[in-house]
Amino acid sequence: MEKTKISQGPWNRIRPLQRDEMDIYTEAGMVMGEMTWGRFRNNLVKVMAYTPRLLQTEVEYCNTFIFDPETFRGDVQEAGFNDRFIKELVISRTSLQNRSRYSVTHHSFIGYKLFADAGRQEEGHMKLLHLHEHELYPEVYTKRERLALDYTVKVAKDAHLVTDMEFCNLRHALREHNMGDSRLKKLSDEEMDRYADSQIVELTWLIGHFCLLNRWFTVLQVPDEGAADEDNFLAVYEQIVPEDIRERNEKILAGGF
Repeated sequence: MEKTKISQGPWNRIRPLQRDEMDIYTEAGMVMGEMTWGRFRNNLVKVMAYTPRLLQTEVEYCNTFIFDPETFRGDVQEAGFNDRFIKELVISRTSLQNRSRYSVTHHSFIGYKLFADAGRQEEGHMKLLHLHEHELYPEVYTKRERLALDYTVKVAKDAHLVTDMEFCNLRHALREHNMGDSRLKKLSDEEMDRYADSQIVELTWLIGHFCLLNRWFTVLQVPDEGAADEDNFLAVYEQIVPEDIRERNEKILAGGF
């Protein structure tokens, strides 16, 4: 039975809960997710609120490998081994592979805005537009990006598909990229190997977690936030994300979740 007095858009399998239907601790987790994930009052946290402890812990947990920048405890780096740009490409490639609407739409917005805010709008446009078939556009992506995206597709499909050679090639590409970083190029060979392995561990966890989220969004049919919801994400999505990327998304999603 619906008890909320808050405006709510259409839903299918699971009705997103509203803040006037939950206890204060669950609401606190919900607000944390809203504040750190785009400042949208979003259906991700409203559906996750059915399992309060999951909601309360998921936000900080996810941020450690999705959004946290380089983070140190003294001299020990604890997070941010890969930059946000490669992470957003990997997230969207995983989600396109799994045809998961909520991740595809929201991270098209997050990824495009990330590139645009960094003054890399045209680059981001091309990389996001061709992401579903990145292997056909080698000129659009760097060597590191191509190998990371190849790896992403295989891990998302079936992790058994990744060969030792592909794994070594990815590690080598990451090392090459790291040599262009003024901080990392000072590392010894042993330290550089460990750093590249940290990057692979972080990327692989990112792929795996979004495979989990993709399936969760899809089977529960978590809806995008529209005009009848508290915040109209779809209006911002249509305003910010270029039409050709949105059309590509719809073609792959084929009207489904």
